[in-house]
Amino acid sequence: MEQIKRHHNKKNSIHPWSVFASLVLLNLILGCVVYLFPSNGILVNDEFSLSFISLEELLNQKEIKVVDLEEVLEGVDTDHDDTTKIQVAKVETTQELAPLKSPQRKAFSKWFTMPDSNPGIISSLLVRIKEESKNKVVRILHYGDSQLEGDRITNYLRNRLQKKFGGCGPGILLPLEPTASSRGNFRVSHSNDFIKHSIYTKSDYNDSFGISGAAFTIKHTTPTITLADTVGDSSKTQIEKLNFAFFDKSFLNIKKMYMGYSRSRKFSKAKLLFSNNSPFQVKLSDNDSIQYHTIPPSSLFGTKEWRVNSSNNIKLSFSSENHPVIYGLALDGDTGVAVDNFPMRGSSGTGFSKINRKMYATQLSEMNVVAVILQFGVNIIPDVRDNYNYYKRWLSQQLKSIHIANPDVAIIVIGPSDMSRNQEGEMVSYENIPLIRDAMKSAAIENNCCFWDLYEAMGGENSMTAWVKDDLAQKDYTHFTYKGAKFVSEMLYKSIIEFEQL
Repeated sequence: MEQIKRHHNKKNSIHPWSVFASLVLLNLILGCVVYLFPSNGILVNDEFSLSFISLEELLNQKEIKVVDLEEVLEGVDTDHDDTTKIQVAKVETTQELAPLKSPQRKAFSKWFTMPDSNPGIISSLLVRIKEESKNKVVRILHYGDSQLEGDRITNYLRNRLQKKFGGCGPGILLPLEPTASSRGNFRVSHSNDFIKHSIYTKSDYNDSFGISGAAFTIKHTTPTITLADTVGDSSKTQIEKLNFAFFDKSFLNIKKMYMGYSRSRKFSKAKLLFSNNSPFQVKLSDNDSIQYHTIPPSSLFGTKEWRVNSSNNIKLSFSSENHPVIYGLALDGDTGVAVDNFPMRGSSGTGFSKINRKMYATQLSEMNVVAVILQFGVNIIPDVRDNYNYYKRWLSQQLKSIHIANPDVAIIVIGPSDMSRNQEGEMVSYENIPLIRDAMKSAAIENNCCFWDLYEAMGGENSMTAWVKDDLAQKDYTHFTYKGAKFVSEMLYKSIIEFEQL
Protein backbone atom coordinates (compact mmCIF):
# COMPACT_ATOMS: atom_id res chain seq x y z
CA MET A 1 0.00 0.00 0.00
CA GLU A 2 2.78 2.37 0.95
CA GLN A 3 4.54 1.60 -2.34
CA ILE A 4 1.43 2.42 -4.33
CA LYS A 5 1.11 5.75 -2.49
CA ARG A 6 4.75 6.71 -3.22
CA HIS A 7 4.24 5.83 -6.87
CA HIS A 8 1.09 8.00 -7.00
CA ASN A 9 2.85 11.04 -5.44
CA LYS A 10 5.80 10.69 -7.78
CA LYS A 11 3.47 10.51 -10.76
CA ASN A 12 1.59 13.69 -9.77
CA SER A 13 4.57 15.80 -8.66
CA ILE A 14 6.02 18.57 -10.84
CA HIS A 15 9.70 18.38 -11.42
CA PRO A 16 11.63 21.65 -10.81
CA TRP A 17 13.30 21.30 -14.17
CA SER A 18 9.87 21.27 -15.87
CA VAL A 19 8.95 24.55 -14.17
CA PHE A 20 12.25 26.10 -15.19
CA ALA A 21 11.87 24.96 -18.80
CA SER A 22 8.34 26.38 -18.93
CA LEU A 23 9.49 29.76 -17.64
CA VAL A 24 12.34 29.88 -20.15
CA LEU A 25 9.96 29.03 -22.98
CA LEU A 26 7.46 31.71 -21.83
CA ASN A 27 10.18 34.37 -21.69
CA LEU A 28 11.40 33.38 -25.15
CA ILE A 29 7.89 33.80 -26.52
CA LEU A 30 7.49 37.19 -24.82
CA GLY A 31 10.92 38.23 -26.06
CA CYS A 32 9.95 37.42 -29.62
CA VAL A 33 6.74 39.44 -29.24
CA VAL A 34 8.71 42.41 -27.86
CA TYR A 35 11.24 42.17 -30.69
CA LEU A 36 8.78 41.64 -33.54
CA PHE A 37 5.83 43.84 -32.41
CA PRO A 38 5.81 47.24 -34.19
CA SER A 39 7.04 50.04 -31.94
CA ASN A 40 4.13 52.30 -32.97
CA GLY A 41 1.57 49.54 -32.42
CA ILE A 42 -0.96 48.02 -34.78
CA LEU A 43 -3.71 50.44 -35.84
CA VAL A 44 -7.12 48.76 -35.76
CA ASN A 45 -9.15 51.91 -36.57
CA ASP A 46 -9.05 55.68 -35.91
CA GLU A 47 -9.97 55.19 -32.29
CA PHE A 48 -8.27 51.93 -31.32
CA SER A 49 -4.85 50.36 -31.71
CA LEU A 50 -2.87 47.46 -30.20
CA SER A 51 0.43 48.24 -28.52
CA PHE A 52 3.11 46.33 -26.61
CA ILE A 53 6.16 47.36 -24.62
CA SER A 54 9.11 47.99 -26.92
CA LEU A 55 12.59 46.50 -26.58
CA GLU A 56 13.98 49.98 -25.97
CA GLU A 57 11.49 50.60 -23.18
CA LEU A 58 12.26 47.21 -21.70
CA LEU A 59 16.02 47.67 -21.66
CA ASN A 60 16.13 51.37 -20.82
CA GLN A 61 14.31 52.60 -17.75
CA LYS A 62 13.06 56.10 -18.47
CA GLU A 63 14.53 58.77 -16.25
CA ILE A 64 11.92 61.04 -14.66
CA LYS A 65 12.33 64.57 -15.94
CA VAL A 66 12.69 67.33 -13.34
CA VAL A 67 11.46 70.79 -14.34
CA ASP A 68 13.23 73.94 -13.17
CA LEU A 69 10.28 76.21 -12.41
CA GLU A 70 12.49 79.22 -11.82
CA GLU A 71 13.71 78.95 -15.39
CA VAL A 72 10.20 78.38 -16.75
CA LEU A 73 8.82 81.50 -15.04
CA GLU A 74 11.83 83.71 -15.67
CA GLY A 75 10.61 87.17 -16.65
CA VAL A 76 6.99 86.43 -15.60
CA ASP A 77 5.97 89.29 -13.32
CA THR A 78 2.47 89.13 -11.83
CA ASP A 79 2.66 92.41 -9.90
CA HIS A 80 -0.19 94.00 -11.84
CA ASP A 81 -3.04 93.58 -9.37
CA ASP A 82 -4.37 97.11 -9.11
CA THR A 83 -6.41 96.21 -6.04
CA THR A 84 -7.97 98.14 -3.24
CA LYS A 85 -6.61 98.06 0.27
CA ILE A 86 -8.91 95.16 1.06
CA GLN A 87 -7.22 92.16 -0.50
CA VAL A 88 -8.49 88.77 -1.64
CA ALA A 89 -7.03 85.78 0.14
CA LYS A 90 -5.34 83.43 -2.28
CA VAL A 91 -6.08 85.84 -5.11
CA GLU A 92 -4.49 89.18 -4.48
CA THR A 93 -2.04 88.40 -1.70
CA THR A 94 0.19 85.53 -2.68
CA GLN A 95 3.50 84.31 -1.42
CA GLU A 96 6.16 85.03 -3.98
CA LEU A 97 8.38 82.39 -5.50
CA ALA A 98 12.06 82.32 -4.73
CA PRO A 99 13.74 85.39 -6.25
CA LEU A 100 14.01 84.97 -9.98
CA LYS A 101 16.99 85.78 -12.10
CA SER A 102 17.29 89.23 -13.60
CA PRO A 103 14.38 89.63 -16.03
CA GLN A 104 15.38 89.10 -19.61
CA ARG A 105 13.49 89.67 -22.82
CA LYS A 106 11.75 86.39 -23.41
CA ALA A 107 9.77 85.40 -26.47
CA PHE A 108 6.54 84.23 -24.86
CA SER A 109 4.87 84.30 -28.26
CA LYS A 110 6.87 81.21 -29.21
CA TRP A 111 4.11 79.16 -27.61
CA PHE A 112 1.76 80.37 -30.36
CA THR A 113 1.31 78.49 -33.63
CA MET A 114 -0.39 80.39 -36.46
CA PRO A 115 -2.11 79.00 -39.55
CA ASP A 116 -0.19 79.63 -42.76
CA SER A 117 -3.37 81.06 -44.27
CA ASN A 118 -3.62 83.77 -41.59
CA PRO A 119 -0.35 84.31 -39.66
CA GLY A 120 -1.47 87.76 -38.50
CA ILE A 121 -4.51 86.69 -36.46
CA ILE A 122 -3.29 88.12 -33.16
CA SER A 123 -1.73 91.24 -34.69
CA SER A 124 -5.00 92.05 -36.50
CA LEU A 125 -6.98 91.34 -33.33
CA LEU A 126 -4.89 93.79 -31.31
CA VAL A 127 -5.37 96.49 -33.96
CA ARG A 128 -9.12 95.95 -33.90
CA ILE A 129 -9.26 96.04 -30.09
CA LYS A 130 -7.17 99.22 -29.96
CA GLU A 131 -9.32 101.05 -32.50
CA GLU A 132 -12.84 99.90 -31.56
CA SER A 133 -12.36 100.04 -27.78
CA LYS A 134 -12.02 103.83 -27.97
CA ASN A 135 -15.71 104.25 -28.81
CA LYS A 136 -17.46 101.10 -27.61
CA VAL A 137 -17.07 97.88 -25.70
CA VAL A 138 -15.24 95.07 -27.46
CA ARG A 139 -15.83 91.61 -26.05
CA ILE A 140 -13.67 88.51 -25.60
CA LEU A 141 -15.33 85.22 -24.64
CA HIS A 142 -13.22 82.85 -22.54
CA TYR A 143 -14.68 79.32 -22.54
CA GLY A 144 -13.02 76.49 -20.69
CA ASP A 145 -13.33 73.52 -18.39
CA SER A 146 -13.03 73.50 -14.60
CA GLN A 147 -9.66 75.31 -14.82
CA LEU A 148 -11.68 78.53 -15.25
CA GLU A 149 -14.09 78.08 -12.36
CA GLY A 150 -14.20 80.93 -9.90
CA ASP A 151 -13.02 83.30 -12.66
CA ARG A 152 -9.50 81.86 -12.40
CA ILE A 153 -7.15 82.83 -15.22
CA THR A 154 -9.88 84.98 -16.81
CA ASN A 155 -9.94 87.58 -14.04
CA TYR A 156 -6.22 88.32 -14.31
CA LEU A 157 -6.32 88.43 -18.12
CA ARG A 158 -9.33 90.75 -17.95
CA ASN A 159 -7.52 93.12 -15.62
CA ARG A 160 -4.39 93.22 -17.79
CA LEU A 161 -6.34 93.93 -20.97
CA GLN A 162 -8.51 96.56 -19.29
CA LYS A 163 -5.43 98.30 -17.93
CA LYS A 164 -3.96 98.47 -21.41
CA PHE A 165 -7.01 99.19 -23.57
CA GLY A 166 -9.50 100.62 -21.08
CA GLY A 167 -12.76 99.18 -19.89
CA CYS A 168 -14.25 97.94 -16.66
CA GLY A 169 -16.75 95.50 -15.26
CA PRO A 170 -16.78 91.72 -14.76
CA GLY A 171 -18.53 90.99 -18.07
CA ILE A 172 -21.47 88.61 -18.34
CA LEU A 173 -22.61 87.06 -15.05
CA LEU A 174 -24.79 83.94 -14.96
CA PRO A 175 -27.22 82.33 -12.55
CA LEU A 176 -26.21 78.89 -11.28
CA GLU A 177 -22.56 79.61 -12.09
CA PRO A 178 -20.21 76.83 -10.88
CA THR A 179 -18.35 77.89 -7.74
CA ALA A 180 -19.72 81.43 -8.06
CA SER A 181 -18.96 81.95 -4.38
CA SER A 182 -15.23 81.88 -5.13
CA ARG A 183 -15.40 85.05 -7.22
CA GLY A 184 -13.83 87.94 -5.41
CA ASN A 185 -15.66 90.79 -7.13
CA PHE A 186 -19.35 89.78 -7.17
CA ARG A 187 -21.73 87.22 -5.73
CA VAL A 188 -24.53 85.98 -7.94
CA SER A 189 -27.65 84.65 -6.22
CA HIS A 190 -31.09 83.82 -7.56
CA SER A 191 -34.48 82.43 -6.69
CA ASN A 192 -34.77 78.65 -6.56
CA ASP A 193 -37.00 78.49 -9.65
CA PHE A 194 -34.16 78.97 -12.14
CA ILE A 195 -33.38 75.91 -14.24
CA LYS A 196 -30.09 75.62 -16.11
CA HIS A 197 -29.75 74.04 -19.57
CA SER A 198 -26.32 73.79 -21.15
CA ILE A 199 -24.47 72.46 -24.17
CA TYR A 200 -22.07 70.51 -21.96
CA THR A 201 -24.56 68.52 -19.86
CA LYS A 202 -27.27 66.02 -20.76
CA SER A 203 -30.52 67.88 -21.30
CA ASP A 204 -33.77 67.54 -23.22
CA TYR A 205 -33.73 71.30 -23.82
CA ASN A 206 -34.22 71.86 -27.55
CA ASP A 207 -34.46 75.63 -27.70
CA SER A 208 -31.69 78.12 -28.31
CA PHE A 209 -28.72 78.42 -25.98
CA GLY A 210 -27.13 81.71 -25.02
CA ILE A 211 -23.71 83.12 -25.72
CA SER A 212 -22.33 81.32 -22.65
CA GLY A 213 -23.46 77.94 -23.94
CA ALA A 214 -26.30 77.90 -21.43
CA ALA A 215 -29.91 79.01 -21.07
CA PHE A 216 -31.86 79.62 -17.85
CA THR A 217 -35.59 79.13 -17.67
CA ILE A 218 -37.93 80.04 -14.81
CA LYS A 219 -40.34 77.27 -13.91
CA HIS A 220 -43.33 79.00 -12.30
CA THR A 221 -45.74 81.52 -13.83
CA THR A 222 -47.44 84.60 -12.45
CA PRO A 223 -50.17 86.94 -13.72
CA THR A 224 -49.42 89.43 -16.45
CA ILE A 225 -49.89 93.13 -15.75
CA THR A 226 -49.19 95.64 -18.49
CA LEU A 227 -47.14 98.71 -17.57
CA ALA A 228 -45.71 101.52 -19.59
CA ASP A 229 -41.94 101.42 -20.02
CA THR A 230 -41.46 104.50 -17.89
CA VAL A 231 -40.01 105.46 -14.58
CA GLY A 232 -41.76 108.17 -12.67
CA ASP A 233 -44.46 109.15 -10.23
CA SER A 234 -47.30 108.02 -12.47
CA SER A 235 -45.84 104.56 -12.82
CA LYS A 236 -45.09 104.45 -9.12
CA THR A 237 -48.67 105.42 -8.26
CA GLN A 238 -50.02 102.78 -10.60
CA ILE A 239 -47.81 100.13 -9.06
CA GLU A 240 -48.80 101.05 -5.52
CA LYS A 241 -52.43 100.38 -6.42
CA LEU A 242 -51.59 96.83 -7.49
CA ASN A 243 -50.25 93.88 -5.57
CA PHE A 244 -46.78 93.25 -6.97
CA ALA A 245 -45.55 90.96 -4.25
CA PHE A 246 -45.06 88.22 -6.83
CA PHE A 247 -42.19 90.21 -8.34
CA ASP A 248 -39.86 88.91 -5.67
CA LYS A 249 -40.60 85.24 -6.40
CA SER A 250 -38.29 85.13 -9.42
CA PHE A 251 -35.14 87.20 -9.14
CA LEU A 252 -31.48 87.51 -10.06
CA ASN A 253 -29.35 89.32 -7.48
CA ILE A 254 -25.85 90.72 -8.09
CA LYS A 255 -24.05 91.67 -4.89
CA LYS A 256 -20.86 93.69 -5.11
CA MET A 257 -17.93 92.39 -3.06
CA TYR A 258 -14.94 94.34 -1.80
CA MET A 259 -12.20 92.10 -3.13
CA GLY A 260 -10.50 91.37 -6.43
CA TYR A 261 -9.47 93.80 -9.10
CA SER A 262 -10.84 97.31 -8.81
CA ARG A 263 -11.65 97.66 -12.52
CA SER A 264 -13.89 94.60 -12.50
CA ARG A 265 -15.97 96.09 -9.69
CA LYS A 266 -16.73 99.28 -11.64
CA PHE A 267 -19.37 99.45 -14.38
CA SER A 268 -21.82 101.93 -15.85
CA LYS A 269 -24.25 99.68 -17.73
CA ALA A 270 -26.29 96.60 -16.94
CA LYS A 271 -27.56 94.69 -19.97
CA LEU A 272 -30.01 91.81 -19.64
CA LEU A 273 -29.65 89.10 -22.31
CA PHE A 274 -32.83 87.14 -22.99
CA SER A 275 -35.34 85.72 -25.45
CA ASN A 276 -39.13 85.85 -25.11
CA ASN A 277 -42.18 85.13 -27.21
CA SER A 278 -44.44 87.41 -25.22
CA PRO A 279 -44.08 90.58 -23.11
CA PHE A 280 -42.70 90.29 -19.61
CA GLN A 281 -42.13 92.66 -16.71
CA VAL A 282 -38.87 93.48 -15.00
CA LYS A 283 -38.29 95.26 -11.73
CA LEU A 284 -34.77 96.70 -11.44
CA SER A 285 -33.50 97.65 -7.98
CA ASP A 286 -30.06 99.24 -7.56
CA ASN A 287 -30.28 100.62 -4.01
CA ASP A 288 -30.93 104.20 -5.12
CA SER A 289 -34.01 103.54 -7.20
CA ILE A 290 -36.58 101.04 -8.38
CA GLN A 291 -37.57 100.85 -12.02
CA TYR A 292 -40.41 98.91 -13.65
CA HIS A 293 -40.33 98.02 -17.31
CA THR A 294 -42.42 96.01 -19.71
CA ILE A 295 -40.19 94.26 -22.25
CA PRO A 296 -41.74 93.57 -25.66
CA PRO A 297 -41.31 90.21 -27.41
CA SER A 298 -38.06 89.50 -29.24
CA SER A 299 -37.95 87.54 -32.46
CA LEU A 300 -34.71 85.73 -31.63
CA PHE A 301 -32.42 87.45 -29.13
CA GLY A 302 -33.20 90.48 -27.03
CA THR A 303 -31.32 92.89 -24.78
CA LYS A 304 -32.42 95.53 -22.29
CA GLU A 305 -29.86 98.03 -21.03
CA TRP A 306 -29.93 100.31 -18.01
CA ARG A 307 -27.57 102.98 -16.69
CA VAL A 308 -26.64 101.91 -13.18
CA ASN A 309 -24.49 102.99 -10.28
CA SER A 310 -21.59 100.60 -9.79
CA SER A 311 -21.50 101.30 -6.08
CA ASN A 312 -24.83 99.57 -5.63
CA ASN A 313 -26.10 96.02 -5.65
CA ILE A 314 -28.42 95.08 -8.52
CA LYS A 315 -31.55 92.97 -8.31
CA LEU A 316 -33.73 91.99 -11.26
CA SER A 317 -37.17 90.57 -10.50
CA PHE A 318 -39.34 89.03 -13.21
CA SER A 319 -43.05 88.73 -13.62
CA SER A 320 -44.89 87.33 -16.59
CA GLU A 321 -47.43 84.78 -17.61
CA ASN A 322 -44.62 83.34 -19.72
CA HIS A 323 -41.21 83.98 -18.24
CA PRO A 324 -38.34 84.92 -20.53
CA VAL A 325 -35.35 82.70 -21.13
CA ILE A 326 -32.39 84.37 -19.42
CA TYR A 327 -28.87 84.26 -20.94
CA GLY A 328 -27.07 86.41 -18.40
CA LEU A 329 -26.53 89.96 -17.19
CA ALA A 330 -23.60 91.95 -18.62
CA LEU A 331 -21.97 94.56 -16.36
CA ASP A 332 -19.69 96.69 -18.53
CA GLY A 333 -18.33 100.18 -19.00
CA ASP A 334 -19.11 102.48 -21.93
CA THR A 335 -15.89 101.68 -23.79
CA GLY A 336 -12.87 99.40 -23.55
CA VAL A 337 -12.54 95.64 -23.20
CA ALA A 338 -14.89 93.13 -21.60
CA VAL A 339 -13.73 89.57 -20.94
CA ASP A 340 -16.37 86.98 -20.03
CA ASN A 341 -15.66 83.89 -17.94
CA PHE A 342 -17.62 80.79 -19.01
CA PRO A 343 -16.49 77.65 -17.14
CA MET A 344 -17.93 74.34 -18.36
CA ARG A 345 -17.21 71.71 -15.72
CA GLY A 346 -16.50 68.29 -17.21
CA SER A 347 -16.59 69.59 -20.78
CA SER A 348 -14.11 68.86 -23.57
CA GLY A 349 -15.31 71.79 -25.64
CA THR A 350 -17.38 69.68 -28.01
CA GLY A 351 -20.87 71.17 -27.51
CA PHE A 352 -20.75 74.44 -29.45
CA SER A 353 -22.36 72.89 -32.51
CA LYS A 354 -25.54 72.52 -30.40
CA ILE A 355 -26.02 76.30 -30.36
CA ASN A 356 -28.42 77.57 -33.01
CA ARG A 357 -26.09 79.19 -35.55
CA LYS A 358 -28.44 82.05 -36.37
CA MET A 359 -28.96 82.71 -32.68
CA TYR A 360 -25.22 82.53 -31.96
CA ALA A 361 -24.41 84.82 -34.89
CA THR A 362 -26.92 87.38 -33.62
CA GLN A 363 -25.45 87.30 -30.12
CA LEU A 364 -21.84 87.58 -31.31
CA SER A 365 -22.77 90.60 -33.41
CA GLU A 366 -25.01 92.29 -30.82
CA MET A 367 -22.37 91.93 -28.08
CA ASN A 368 -19.51 92.98 -30.42
CA VAL A 369 -17.41 89.85 -29.81
CA VAL A 370 -13.95 90.18 -31.38
CA ALA A 371 -12.28 87.03 -30.02
CA VAL A 372 -13.12 83.62 -28.59
CA ILE A 373 -10.69 81.70 -26.38
CA LEU A 374 -11.24 77.95 -25.99
CA GLN A 375 -9.33 76.31 -23.13
CA PHE A 376 -10.08 72.59 -22.89
CA GLY A 377 -8.38 69.19 -22.94
CA VAL A 378 -8.07 68.27 -19.24
CA ASN A 379 -11.14 66.02 -19.34
CA ILE A 380 -9.78 64.05 -22.29
CA ILE A 381 -6.47 63.16 -20.60
CA PRO A 382 -7.71 60.30 -18.35
CA ASP A 383 -8.98 58.52 -21.48
CA VAL A 384 -5.55 57.18 -22.41
CA ARG A 385 -5.28 56.16 -26.06
CA ASP A 386 -2.67 56.01 -28.78
CA ASN A 387 -4.71 58.06 -31.23
CA TYR A 388 -6.93 61.14 -30.82
CA ASN A 389 -8.20 61.65 -34.35
CA TYR A 390 -11.74 61.41 -32.98
CA TYR A 391 -11.16 64.40 -30.71
CA LYS A 392 -9.58 66.34 -33.55
CA ARG A 393 -12.74 65.78 -35.63
CA TRP A 394 -15.01 66.81 -32.75
CA LEU A 395 -13.05 69.98 -32.03
CA SER A 396 -12.93 70.86 -35.72
CA GLN A 397 -16.73 70.75 -35.83
CA GLN A 398 -16.92 73.25 -32.97
CA LEU A 399 -14.44 75.64 -34.57
CA LYS A 400 -16.35 75.50 -37.85
CA SER A 401 -19.59 76.34 -35.99
CA ILE A 402 -18.06 79.44 -34.43
CA HIS A 403 -16.50 80.58 -37.71
CA ILE A 404 -19.79 80.14 -39.58
CA ALA A 405 -21.57 82.23 -36.94
CA ASN A 406 -19.02 85.05 -37.35
CA PRO A 407 -15.98 84.70 -39.64
CA ASP A 408 -14.49 87.95 -38.27
CA VAL A 409 -14.06 86.57 -34.75
CA ALA A 410 -10.48 85.56 -33.90
CA ILE A 411 -10.29 82.14 -32.24
CA ILE A 412 -7.49 81.15 -29.86
CA VAL A 413 -7.32 77.47 -28.91
CA ILE A 414 -5.37 76.77 -25.73
CA GLY A 415 -3.97 73.28 -25.38
CA PRO A 416 -4.16 71.10 -22.26
CA SER A 417 -2.11 71.82 -19.20
CA ASP A 418 0.19 69.18 -17.78
CA MET A 419 -1.50 66.62 -15.54
CA SER A 420 0.09 63.95 -13.34
CA ARG A 421 -0.79 60.49 -12.05
CA ASN A 422 0.84 58.07 -9.64
CA GLN A 423 3.15 55.60 -11.33
CA GLU A 424 5.07 53.22 -9.07
CA GLY A 425 5.03 55.75 -6.25
CA GLU A 426 6.06 58.72 -8.42
CA MET A 427 3.81 61.48 -9.78
CA VAL A 428 4.51 61.68 -13.50
CA SER A 429 2.81 63.22 -16.52
CA TYR A 430 0.19 61.32 -18.48
CA GLU A 431 2.06 60.09 -21.52
CA ASN A 432 -0.85 60.91 -23.85
CA ILE A 433 -0.83 64.69 -23.25
CA PRO A 434 1.39 65.49 -26.27
CA LEU A 435 -0.96 63.43 -28.47
CA ILE A 436 -3.99 65.39 -27.27
CA ARG A 437 -2.07 68.65 -27.65
CA ASP A 438 -1.12 67.78 -31.22
CA ALA A 439 -4.72 66.82 -32.09
CA MET A 440 -5.98 70.17 -30.77
CA LYS A 441 -3.22 72.05 -32.58
CA SER A 442 -4.04 70.34 -35.89
CA ALA A 443 -7.75 71.09 -35.48
CA ALA A 444 -6.97 74.76 -34.74
CA ILE A 445 -4.53 75.31 -37.60
CA GLU A 446 -6.68 73.48 -40.17
CA ASN A 447 -9.64 75.69 -39.23
CA ASN A 448 -7.81 79.03 -39.47
CA CYS A 449 -7.39 79.43 -35.72
CA CYS A 450 -4.24 79.97 -33.68
CA PHE A 451 -2.98 77.60 -30.99
CA TRP A 452 -1.29 78.40 -27.68
CA ASP A 453 0.69 75.54 -26.12
CA LEU A 454 0.03 75.70 -22.37
CA TYR A 455 1.71 72.32 -21.80
CA GLU A 456 5.07 73.58 -23.08
CA ALA A 457 4.62 77.02 -21.52
CA MET A 458 4.35 75.28 -18.12
CA GLY A 459 7.62 73.44 -18.75
CA GLY A 460 6.40 70.35 -20.59
CA GLU A 461 6.67 66.84 -19.21
CA ASN A 462 6.38 66.58 -15.40
CA SER A 463 5.99 70.32 -15.02
CA MET A 464 2.82 69.86 -12.97
CA THR A 465 4.80 68.29 -10.11
CA ALA A 466 6.95 71.42 -9.94
CA TRP A 467 3.86 73.67 -9.97
CA VAL A 468 2.31 71.66 -7.13
CA LYS A 469 5.53 71.83 -5.13
CA ASP A 470 5.51 75.66 -5.35
CA ASP A 471 1.79 75.94 -4.53
CA LEU A 472 0.94 76.99 -8.08
CA ALA A 473 -1.27 73.93 -8.59
CA GLN A 474 -3.55 71.94 -6.33
CA LYS A 475 -2.76 68.56 -4.80
CA ASP A 476 -4.96 66.85 -7.40
CA TYR A 477 -2.12 67.51 -9.86
CA THR A 478 -4.70 68.87 -12.32
CA HIS A 479 -6.01 72.32 -11.37
CA PHE A 480 -4.12 75.54 -10.82
CA THR A 481 -4.34 77.47 -7.59
CA TYR A 482 -5.31 81.14 -7.80
CA LYS A 483 -1.64 81.95 -7.51
CA GLY A 484 -0.73 79.59 -10.35
CA ALA A 485 -3.61 80.87 -12.49
CA LYS A 486 -2.07 84.33 -12.35
CA PHE A 487 1.22 83.03 -13.75
CA VAL A 488 -0.59 81.17 -16.54
CA SER A 489 -2.62 84.25 -17.39
CA GLU A 490 0.42 86.52 -17.40
CA MET A 491 2.23 84.19 -19.79
CA LEU A 492 -0.82 84.17 -22.07
CA TYR A 493 -1.13 87.95 -21.89
CA LYS A 494 2.55 88.47 -22.70
CA SER A 495 2.31 85.99 -25.56
CA ILE A 496 -0.58 88.01 -27.05
CA ILE A 497 0.85 91.48 -26.48
CA GLU A 498 4.19 90.60 -28.11
CA PHE A 499 2.32 90.58 -31.44
CA GLU A 500 1.53 94.28 -30.98
CA GLN A 501 5.01 95.12 -32.27
CA LEU A 502 4.72 92.94 -35.37
